[in-house]
Amino acid sequence: MAQTTGKPTGMIEILDPTAEDVPEELGLSDSLPDLKGKVVGLLENRKYHADAFLGELKEVLLNDYGAAKVIYATKFTYSAPCADETIQSLADDCDVVIHAIAD
Repeated sequence: MAQTTGKPTGMIEILDPTAEDVPEELGLSDSLPDLKGKVVGLLENRKYHADAFLGELKEVLLNDYGAAKVIYATKFTYSAPCADETIQSLADDCDVVIHAIAD
């Protein structure tokens, strides 16, 4: 049996940064089974690339999911709550709202 001296053995531990779990895919809620003919609100938080991401998402929602209209709104800044007027406008005009962030 070999003795351990506490000295480095020359071994390197490699960590795998990939997720161990497969994310669960969730569909739309029972109260909104699809987006055909619906008005979708997109709320951008002003982080870097959020506008580019949501611009692409807008096209997907219209072309692939049949949304009738996409309303785009922005927060003043990502670090502050959204203005009450913006939230109320989205709630009044949209069937569903996606609040998205990006970096």
